[in-house]
Amino acid sequence: MTTTDVVKADAAAGERGLTRKTARRLAWAERTVYGAAGSWAAVGPQMDIPWWAHGAALATGALTGVGLWKLSDTDDWTRRLTSSLRALPVLGWTAAYTSGLLVPVFDYPNGWPMLGAAAWTAVMIPMAPWTRSKGVQRAVDNLPVFAGEPEAVDAEPVTFADHMRALWTRAQATGDTTLEGIRQYDPNEPDFEAIVLAPAGHAVPRTVDERAIAGVFDVPVDEVRTAAVDGYGPGRLAIQVAPCLAAARRAREALEVEAEDPGAALERIWAEYVNCTGGAAPGVDLVAYSIGEDQIRLRVAAPRAKRLRVNHEELCSALGIDDISRLVMEGAGPREAVVYIYRANPLLHVRAPTVEDLTMDDRGRISIGVAHDGSAARIQLFNFDTGRAQHGITAGTTGAGKSGLMRILGAAQRISGVISWMADVQGGMSMPEMEGRIDWMAKGPQETMQQLRALHAIKEYREAHSRGRGDFDFHGQWRLIQWTGDEINRLLSSLDQDVRKEAAWMIGDLQKTGQKVGIGVDLAVQSLHLKELGDNHEIREKGKEGHVFLLRTASSSTQGMGLDGIAPIGAHVSPIPERIYEGAGAKELFEGTAATEGVPTPGMGWLITEGKATLFRTFVLKKVNGLYPQLEELMDGRPMPTLTPGEARAAGAAYARRGTSAAKEAGKAAGGPSRPSRGGIDMNNSELERITDLLEADDKSKQQKAEELPEAPSPMAAAKAKAPTIRERILAALQGHTEGLALKEIRTAVGCGTEGGPATRSVNNEVSALANEGGLVALGKGVYRLP
Repeated sequence: MTTTDVVKADAAAGERGLTRKTARRLAWAERTVYGAAGSWAAVGPQMDIPWWAHGAALATGALTGVGLWKLSDTDDWTRRLTSSLRALPVLGWTAAYTSGLLVPVFDYPNGWPMLGAAAWTAVMIPMAPWTRSKGVQRAVDNLPVFAGEPEAVDAEPVTFADHMRALWTRAQATGDTTLEGIRQYDPNEPDFEAIVLAPAGHAVPRTVDERAIAGVFDVPVDEVRTAAVDGYGPGRLAIQVAPCLAAARRAREALEVEAEDPGAALERIWAEYVNCTGGAAPGVDLVAYSIGEDQIRLRVAAPRAKRLRVNHEELCSALGIDDISRLVMEGAGPREAVVYIYRANPLLHVRAPTVEDLTMDDRGRISIGVAHDGSAARIQLFNFDTGRAQHGITAGTTGAGKSGLMRILGAAQRISGVISWMADVQGGMSMPEMEGRIDWMAKGPQETMQQLRALHAIKEYREAHSRGRGDFDFHGQWRLIQWTGDEINRLLSSLDQDVRKEAAWMIGDLQKTGQKVGIGVDLAVQSLHLKELGDNHEIREKGKEGHVFLLRTASSSTQGMGLDGIAPIGAHVSPIPERIYEGAGAKELFEGTAATEGVPTPGMGWLITEGKATLFRTFVLKKVNGLYPQLEELMDGRPMPTLTPGEARAAGAAYARRGTSAAKEAGKAAGGPSRPSRGGIDMNNSELERITDLLEADDKSKQQKAEELPEAPSPMAAAKAKAPTIRERILAALQGHTEGLALKEIRTAVGCGTEGGPATRSVNNEVSALANEGGLVALGKGVYRLP
């Protein structure tokens, strides 16, 4: 091991360090001189001045050249460089001035010397060589130099032992002792052992202890050990200087401590890889932690006056986590968060729902799944504090689990006594088992529009009969209604402009005014872009007022739009993978043992509600032949919540016809082969025929009721029918004005410039058309009356 003392050289006499301010001032003065000298070099040779003035200019250049010659006669390259930099401006200026003086001799154009002077000025001003020479001199003077190098022994190479012996001899603390028997353990490492030998008849001084020896070789004290030499007296002392062995010993001791205390290992990893310069989260402190068998919880915090910013993937890398789905962060304010680390993804295996999960509690909440920490993931169907129904919106790409979530919501609504209306714009393909088990299951775009019109009619019916009440009485005469639209993007982006506009308007109006009369709206969409929502931003904004489910999305923009305006402070929402692969890290991939069949993640996502963002997964139902018998068992046998007679009349014929096809299909299924009843009682053919007859009779009864009721009106069509045309408005405005009205007064009377009013040009054109047809009489310029 070679140990050197690095010292700083003193600055040369007269050379002082330049501060930035001093350097700027010196450069400014130098450039000012160059500007003046360049101007004189251009015009001075042409002026009528004494000869000695020209001679002084030439003598200055000559003396500078001689001085540079003498200063260059040295082996110090730094001196050569600084001398050249300082002589360069004078020599260049003298050359430009001399060329101006030689114009009459060589008879060349006067402009050339002036051009040379200008070029010299243009180079010298930005270069500022005098100032730069000061900086170069100072920088070289401050370079580290090495002192204490051992002198080479003549005719012998300098060895490791020679270096160590020289360091020992030159140290004052070693006295008259010598270092003998030096043995290096490894040629590539600085560890060695040796014997300290005192002069004959003397003992090794007590001052030659481990601290003094560490100072000689410039190593930490704990890397030095001393011991007596067996068989000898105090005149000999065995020493060991072993930095590498000491580092290995410290590492071994740290591992032993960490094996007994995992928290120590966690603190070390956090300090070395997270809260450090270049780490995953510099400045973020590990405030507290809890280590369990399958879960580690960390409480982390940013410094005060700073916002917590942690990259999810970088934190996983720092903590040695390959599967990023095993780490979950939940914000707790702007500067603190709780980090959950799991041995395996906690949402890979989720249980099925129970009746208790799907029953509304005294706060209007139901459980729809399990959060990552094992607690129930709950949402509100009704807010008893405000007396209002709740809206919601679910965003997820194909296969993300939207329909599964809607099934659980439908089952919970029926079990909790809520009227459940669902619309599957795909034609019933997403939720076939819900048909016949909720009050109304609409299939396809046409029936969905009928359902929306009926729901809007019920809203108006309740508004008309609520006696001005601003909230909904959950235990009153009407039931809470929850409308769920699955794949509603298909309807709101329909090619039929009238259908698209009417659907968007009805959904938006139900979101704005339906809560007060006990009508909630849940939407399931693949995208939250306005183009997919009928260009109605209110549908997206109002839908986020209750609860938002962000499942696996196909783009980060959908996730951003889902969080916009409602993201809790400090929320860390990570993306949901399509599949989770257990045992598929880099090591397994390298060894060829990685799992190739990942676990799909339908129903896994983030629930944003009540000011919190929670990673959860919906309850998992077992699928049998494309259906979910567990869900059917939960719903069957429960009372079917439905409308009051007055609401049913307002809903119209479409509501009265609902479920007739489902009753026929149920009758056919009842007559199928070997299907046992839910009560376990075998039925003979006569019983099956009786049930089928009853279902057919119920179907006919519903059809007769439907024939007696009108269809629920289209709000858009009704609005258009009620709205008078521009011509009708003009004629109505002129009624009773025998002296006529000016065109400006007519425009004001028909509502130009007001919200929903006609355009000024349209009114002008219609007035002109009426006048040409004889419907109006022109009394003068721009004045009209009825004939």
